[in-house]
Amino acid sequence: MTLRELVSAHLPNAVVAAIIFALYDIYTGDIADPLAIGVDFILYLVAIFVGFVVITPILDRLFDDGTA
Repeated sequence: MTLRELVSAHLPNAVVAAIIFALYDIYTGDIADPLAIGVDFILYLVAIFVGFVVITPILDRLFDDGTA
């Protein structure tokens, strides 16, 4: 997969997951400062996106039976 395909495949999921984590932090009162919210959102987004990009090829290789 090219970088463009990886971004279009995984970035929307990473954004939604990062929003959920950030909203949970706001709800529990862990963060209240707008700068902290933004920084946490960006860190969640990067971590989740990298996780998707790294884990997906590994899972594809593990579960690829070669019949497709």
